[in-house]
Amino acid sequence: MSAWKYKSLMPKVIVSKLRLISPKDLADMCGRSLDVILSMLAKTPYRFDIESIPSQHLDSVSTEKSLFRNLARTFEEIIECSPKNIGFLLSVIQRKFEASNVKAMLRAIKANLNVDEAMGYIIPAGRLDEANCRKKLESSKGIADFADALSDSEYGAILKDALGENEGTIPLHVFEAAMDKYAYGRIWKAATKLRGLDGKIARNVLGIEIDSANLKVILRCKALGLGESQIKQYLIYSSNVFGENDLENAIKAVDVKSSIELLLSAARLVMVRDHQYMLVDLLKEYESSQSLSQLEMVLDRSLLKANLRMLKRYTPFFNIGAVLAFLNLKWFEVRNLRAIVRGAEGNIPPQEIKKLLLLPD
Repeated sequence: MSAWKYKSLMPKVIVSKLRLISPKDLADMCGRSLDVILSMLAKTPYRFDIESIPSQHLDSVSTEKSLFRNLARTFEEIIECSPKNIGFLLSVIQRKFEASNVKAMLRAIKANLNVDEAMGYIIPAGRLDEANCRKKLESSKGIADFADALSDSEYGAILKDALGENEGTIPLHVFEAAMDKYAYGRIWKAATKLRGLDGKIARNVLGIEIDSANLKVILRCKALGLGESQIKQYLIYSSNVFGENDLENAIKAVDVKSSIELLLSAARLVMVRDHQYMLVDLLKEYESSQSLSQLEMVLDRSLLKANLRMLKRYTPFFNIGAVLAFLNLKWFEVRNLRAIVRGAEGNIPPQEIKKLLLLPD
């Protein structure tokens, strides 16, 4: 009976999965001009969105917006086909794009970009449409002003809590962690409302993403030399794999390598392979390069590979796992296309663009 409720949804997911752009085709786009990339995208599910861009506005910004329109429409179409409780979870997951947009505006403010420059890096989502984003940026000379501008939403209060009395001394990573904690906290709460097998599978798929976000917090905060109490404040205590003690032991570890090894031991104890693969990849990268950006790329690539495995694992059985894994892969595809388009605009060599892509090995 659980599978029966997916009878309308799963065929759509399966067809949509088959229409994802292959890693080879993504790699072939690297180093091409924007015109050529648009021609290639016109042969994919992005065709309608690309063709809707007025010819006089064909640039990287309009292209990125068309990619996000396609992503938003994909979510909406899948929500429409979903049972009510599944649709609710997916609508909550959409909010992480809104939180991501807040983070993009924070980066623009920290970098002292003017409003027009900032809007080139911001892809409006949800309640934060283009006019709203522009208005908030225009009234924000710093993070405190931005928090006031966001007082009409929950994000304003979250930023004010993170801000305290020390705007100038708080690293950007702290604000980003606060956004992630809020977004993923809501997602996990929605996932726990699902019962039976749906709830278990949803927590498995979403849990590894949350654990990856926690690893980023630990890596960033340790690199910045923040204290245990500060790191603890921005961790998301929602996981099927790591208990509170596991995360706190990782915080207390003498260095990043020890943190990773402790969490790897915890993942081995509960025999969760996806987490083990992710942490082994992370440990290998740390031993060869201690670059924070490279470590975060490894985490993102490991998450991509986990979702590919999950899609293969869950598709034969009609359930929420395949739906969530597909939507994550669609998000990775949009991220890759965005990097390709930005690379084309900046005349970046193909090999350098490929380094920015999140593709399976």
